[in-house]
Amino acid sequence: MTMVPAAGVAGRAVDRLVLSTPDAFLASVPHMVGFDCADSVVVVGLGPNPADRSDRSGMVRLVQRFDTPPSGMATEDLMSIARSAAEPMVRSGSTEVIVAVFGATPTPGGELPSTGLVDELLARVDDAGLGVRDALFTDGTSRWSYGCDNPSCCPPEGRVIPETTRTLVAAEFAGVGAAMAPSRAALVDEIAPDSVRIAAVAAIAGDLQPPAGNREVREEWRDSAIDHLTTLTQDADAAVGPHDGAAALQGLTDVRVRDTFLWDMEQPGTDPRAVADRLADLVRCAPAGLVAPAATALAIAQWSGGDGARANVALDRATADDPEYSLAHLVGTALRSGLPPSAWAASLADLDRDTCRHGMPPVAPPAPVAHAPSPAVAPIPMPGPSTGMAS
Repeated sequence: MTMVPAAGVAGRAVDRLVLSTPDAFLASVPHMVGFDCADSVVVVGLGPNPADRSDRSGMVRLVQRFDTPPSGMATEDLMSIARSAAEPMVRSGSTEVIVAVFGATPTPGGELPSTGLVDELLARVDDAGLGVRDALFTDGTSRWSYGCDNPSCCPPEGRVIPETTRTLVAAEFAGVGAAMAPSRAALVDEIAPDSVRIAAVAAIAGDLQPPAGNREVREEWRDSAIDHLTTLTQDADAAVGPHDGAAALQGLTDVRVRDTFLWDMEQPGTDPRAVADRLADLVRCAPAGLVAPAATALAIAQWSGGDGARANVALDRATADDPEYSLAHLVGTALRSGLPPSAWAASLADLDRDTCRHGMPPVAPPAPVAHAPSPAVAPIPMPGPSTGMAS
């Protein structure tokens, strides 16, 4: 039926899980999303397998989940949801989609839940030039089809999804470290504030702020902060104490430190999921005002590892702490647009480490014009860019 990156959609692992039946596909969806999909609508985009263009089964390119809209929602609102879901599918390189709706067991012989939304989704997908592989409803134990009413294959009471199928799919995902969380709330709890540790970090964070004034002192502090972050995030066994946490969190508030750390994080040999574990620990102990940089770095690490669900949760923490934090909004826009993790790596491809560390060189002033400016109006100098990333 389709092939899924086993360590997460668009993840870096080379392992693959082949799903050959609708049952296996539906059993895999919560694992691809990252948590149980009760009362959800999930749209899965499929595209060519880049490793084998002759493979026509399709590879998962994008998974989108949103809460099931309430019954009775206006048609124009359903159309808006459908358009918002279809556009990222095109940008992701998908050529066809599968729609999966998760909800309570429907009344036998009655209309399936969310039929109006599914109709709008299929219409918008067709308008975008994409094919539809299937449209399914499941209560978690049985499945129904929105497009088939043949009782021999799609009986009104539904077709039971074998327990062995659900167990085998769960084992495959768990085997590559992609175990499903019980709910999105459980993902939120993973990086929930730890009040005791926050108090300990806040007590000393003020003494570790980036130094002001002397440029040479500040540059030395930046180098030290980058080294500290690298050591801290690569040592999976050491606990993050108050001093180490405060120093790392203050380091990430400096754009030069943050951007260099993010550049280093994308280099070969770095395990983004291991780094994400350490950054998650930093977010848990971050006092107000220091959450956004660490949570945004965590979101990037999660995204790079193929875990969009946790990346979005981290971005929520970032914007709750600082609604104007521009890098969080940049990453959020990329995720909502359906861009794969490779898009982040591509955005860094034109930047070298020195540019991230020191910023762009000043832009040369324009050549002088032939006539002198009016003595009453002084020319305004145009500043050059300071770095390749948002602040």
